[in-house]
Amino acid sequence: MSFTAKDVCKKAITVEATKMLSDARDAMLKYNISRIIVEHNQKPVGMVTEKGISRFLYIENNDRPLDEIVISKAMRSPLISVNYNTDITECAKLMLDNDVSSLIVKEKEEDENDGGVINLFTKSDLVKLYAEKYKEKFKIHDFMTNQQNVFTVSPSNSLHTVMKILIKERISRVVVTRDGKIVGIVTSKDLMPITDFAEGDRIITNERYNSKYEQEETVKTNLGSIGHAMIVSDVMKKHITTVKATTDLAIAAQIMTDKRISGLPVTDSSGNHLTGIVTKTDVVKALVTESNH
Repeated sequence: MSFTAKDVCKKAITVEATKMLSDARDAMLKYNISRIIVEHNQKPVGMVTEKGISRFLYIENNDRPLDEIVISKAMRSPLISVNYNTDITECAKLMLDNDVSSLIVKEKEEDENDGGVINLFTKSDLVKLYAEKYKEKFKIHDFMTNQQNVFTVSPSNSLHTVMKILIKERISRVVVTRDGKIVGIVTSKDLMPITDFAEGDRIITNERYNSKYEQEETVKTNLGSIGHAMIVSDVMKKHITTVKATTDLAIAAQIMTDKRISGLPVTDSSGNHLTGIVTKTDVVKALVTESNH
């Protein structure tokens, strides 16, 4: 089987480089996406991701409202691009080698996207392709991350702890366990609404504030302090889908596609105890491996 970037790419959701970080965040929530392309004069100049916003706010300990922070502060650039005819396997290798989750797709080699539609595809698109076209090639245990390398937290851990793990380890999720059993999961997307607390103008909604002074003091609340005050059980997803290590990897890919998630906890035969995790990145690795067979 041979596929190219043209087979999986689509029109990108974009935001102007002159916009604020709140615009990027709101667009991601509106379209249920984890990244948005930043454009200037109809050319892609960078990308903002959920993790990028969280990392910027947390590392900078920035207490300014998001509608006062220019997108470029949390933007990643330059972007990596391919053309319509680039083989999917080469695209998958580029993603893995450069640790990126999306590629800009140009119609032809010399195309600079001047005034045209900005196309891209993501790991999610490759996962969907794998689910549809690569059934019964590999089992989940062939590519999953084993339990000893899976990051877990307790339901009573603070969100500060979760944010530290996500940022330091550059991952998108942690599994929540109690006595070795899976009780939930927290992803970077689950933390996105918490950035509301970093936006002062959105904090002041309760009539219990009786004075301008009290309101101004409340505005100073920042993401770091909220992260200490809230705990994992406040935001974790409790009803999660799990898979077993002996399941066809294409089934895991289909579940991730259908549920629009980027990882699945892997359990033992009882379905309760954590034995590993399988992610979109693992599926992309399988795609590259399959091409070498």
